[in-house]
Amino acid sequence: MSAPNDELLVMGATIQGFAQACVNLHIVAGRQTEGLVHDIDMMGMYPFERLRALERLVLHAYAHSAAILERVGMAMMLGWYHFGPGKQIVKTGADFLRFQSGSQGYASVVKGPENLVGFFRLVDLDERAGLAHVHSTTPFEKNLERGVLIGGMSAPADLDYIEVVNAEDPHHFRIEFH
Repeated sequence: MSAPNDELLVMGATIQGFAQACVNLHIVAGRQTEGLVHDIDMMGMYPFERLRALERLVLHAYAHSAAILERVGMAMMLGWYHFGPGKQIVKTGADFLRFQSGSQGYASVVKGPENLVGFFRLVDLDERAGLAHVHSTTPFEKNLERGVLIGGMSAPADLDYIEVVNAEDPHHFRIEFH
């Protein structure tokens, strides 16, 4: 999903988190990355295209970028949890799913027309069985989003196993956790 630069906005913390995750993982962190993040205010809102430009650096640098973007998403959420507000907000992996699908999660970091912003909806959560279903129409690259789910759920360290699959339909994430 693409949008004009001024309609779809993302919070600066998301852009910085992506860039910092790349640096921490030694993934495409050079002059090109610096130029995309040097003037970012963590609480400011920026054209989503700035995040897309960072994604493109990874997509062009790696032939098999799916696993790389997944790792970036995981690292972003681990950073959010350990160095941001995460510990105060979520106490369990299931809490992360509830938070991310609520207005404090996804809806707080992406702004714009509803048809461009999309949604991140927790369709079903069965904590006893360790199963969840998330429907996402966000503009985020789905491999990155899968990593966000894994990283956010694993950050509280209450789960031994997390599997996130969206192979049948990229917009439907089936999650198993124990």
